[in-house]
Amino acid sequence: MKKACFAALAMLLVVASSAFAAKVKRGGDANMTPYLNESDCRVVCADIVDQVIKSPRIERFASRNTRDPVVTIGRIKDETGEFFDTQIIANSLKTAIIKSGVLEFMANADIRDEMRQEVINQADHANEAQAKAIDDEDAADFMLTGSVKIMIQNNGKKQERTYIVNIEMTDLQTHRTVDMFEPSEKVKDYLKKIGSVKSR
Repeated sequence: MKKACFAALAMLLVVASSAFAAKVKRGGDANMTPYLNESDCRVVCADIVDQVIKSPRIERFASRNTRDPVVTIGRIKDETGEFFDTQIIANSLKTAIIKSGVLEFMANADIRDEMRQEVINQADHANEAQAKAIDDEDAADFMLTGSVKIMIQNNGKKQERTYIVNIEMTDLQTHRTVDMFEPSEKVKDYLKKIGSVKSR
């Protein structure tokens, strides 16, 4: 009975995975897949962070405060219905921010909680001259949040899947949305996949 159940489950997985034909045309790299992948995210996020750096808001902030702005990343929502792990986008944004040399990155909230606990432990146990001060951490100036959506168009035996990535920048002091970003035209091909749908 167990073998029969496993066999049925395996068959369902094969059917699900073959909804798309193996041949997929896309504008990204040679990694042929009908779904958004890590390579796509790296390209798209580097493009978006490049736009963030050139934002007039960022330029005015740096000029007014005579320092680089500090950015953190909030929630990136998955609205594709595919259970896409948006942490891939968050990590790609983080990498691009750090490599930019223009923006400073503030660790995400969960990491900051761990670091605060470490500072509390240092206050109790570490050498006083080396222990880090409590409540003396830097603060982010802007937060990046966003979403990933998908648009599907069927044309006979062809299906075009276009992923839509939107990133919003919010001023953490005023809570005002100060800019919106999406991939530029030169990289939008990374978000478009055209495949053959197998007939059943």
